[in-house]
Amino acid sequence: MPNIRVHEKALAHLSRGLYRSPASALRELVSNGWDANATTVRISTNYPNFYQLAVEDNGDGFSAEEFARLMGGGIGNSEKRPTAKAMKYGRPIIGRLGIGMLGIAQICGSFTVTSKMKDGKGFRAKVNLYDLLKEKLDSDDSSVVTPSSDKGFSEVDVGTYDFEDQYDLSRAKFGTTIMTEDVHPTFVRAFQQSLKSPKFRKPPSQWQKAIDIVSGVHSIQELGDYWRLLWELAASCPIPYVSGSCLPEKLISTEQKILESYNFKVFVDSLELKKPVHLAGNPAGYTIRRIHPRHLTLYGKSLCFHGYIIVQEGTQLKPDELRGLLIRIKNVAIGYYDPTMLDYRFNEGPRSRWLTGEIYSTEGLEDALNIDRDSFNRFHPQFRAIQEYVHSILRGNLFPEVYKQIEVRSAARAQTKRRARTSHLKQVLTDAAETTVSVSRAAKSSQVSLKKERRKLKVAVPDEAGIATKKSNRQLAASILALFEVAMNEPDDTRRREVFRRSLLSLLSKW
Repeated sequence: MPNIRVHEKALAHLSRGLYRSPASALRELVSNGWDANATTVRISTNYPNFYQLAVEDNGDGFSAEEFARLMGGGIGNSEKRPTAKAMKYGRPIIGRLGIGMLGIAQICGSFTVTSKMKDGKGFRAKVNLYDLLKEKLDSDDSSVVTPSSDKGFSEVDVGTYDFEDQYDLSRAKFGTTIMTEDVHPTFVRAFQQSLKSPKFRKPPSQWQKAIDIVSGVHSIQELGDYWRLLWELAASCPIPYVSGSCLPEKLISTEQKILESYNFKVFVDSLELKKPVHLAGNPAGYTIRRIHPRHLTLYGKSLCFHGYIIVQEGTQLKPDELRGLLIRIKNVAIGYYDPTMLDYRFNEGPRSRWLTGEIYSTEGLEDALNIDRDSFNRFHPQFRAIQEYVHSILRGNLFPEVYKQIEVRSAARAQTKRRARTSHLKQVLTDAAETTVSVSRAAKSSQVSLKKERRKLKVAVPDEAGIATKKSNRQLAASILALFEVAMNEPDDTRRREVFRRSLLSLLSKW
């Protein structure tokens, strides 16, 4: 039977349109640093001009021969699966196809790569990517597509590279640096304009203060594209949280210890990023569900995951980008928070805007990834297993508990309001009667009763159950009837009218 083959042009197309945002492309370069055992990755955006981007790591680096192999056909053909012994700090490998380096093509048309290994070997090379590549691929332009006689395959070029042999490698730091040239004007203009956003604020020197800023807006986009880049990188990279107690009940304290043990930091323009998750001090509290480690075998392949879901009761999460569920594979985010809650089929109204959560996959799920590493094949059995389990939690006990807590809070608020209104009524009656007044409820009576005892007036307001009006209006109706009866004790009509009018307005002023 004949084989089915995918043309090399498919990968070439992907190399120029793989990622949906600059943060996604830069995330892949951060992942390269992680896989190279770097402890630090520094991203420079040339803020506030944005004419040049640089990504620098202090990892193992690689040789000119390895670079040449990658550029000569290794893109999309690199599994990056060294032995566990090759990875420091107990880190898992997170890279896959070796496409990440070309992802920066969405930001620029050319870049330089400088890499220096611990033994002093290394290189510097200039990479130029072809303009209008997609159009040339579609038309089989001979400048990028070269037919081959071997079984009908074609060789596809996406650009050129050239080693800078005269570069003095002794000046280079250990690790790898990628520096862009000719950054796309659209990128430059968008980021420059973002600094003029009405709510833009210069990023602080500490990440906790940055979280305070983004927590004050409904959407990060209100702060502009530069802030979105910071937030999305912070959300997606395998870096620690602000602290192990940044969520109630120390939900991520174990995960935080693991992340800290990896000894990995990411800086953007000297600001050290942390995961942008910090919930504390919500007056109404939180409803929490821990997803304890689950181990499944589906079609002979293992799937292991755990996580948490948390509802910030009574208050919409800010920013909107924090709403929903985020899946991480080996602590790298796949896309961003999904506000559909993995295609949850039920409408929970505003309650869905109170929910956030993270699912950590420690084994499996990689085969469910789409090639952009930003999304999943929604019908892959491993994704479906997580989806179904999460939905069983949402529908089975989480949202029912949220509704129950809403009722409890509503009843508590109503009771507090009732007590405050009764106290205010007492004060209004005291002012009207010009004597001390006590207020009680007359059991099973729809009438107001007044009883004078020495220097005190006892007022029994009607039983609200017997008042023929809306339930929400019964306390007010009972209070007005009490005011009326006290006013009727005045000696003449003029005085009665004045006392009732004044008392009623005073009552309504704080109702």
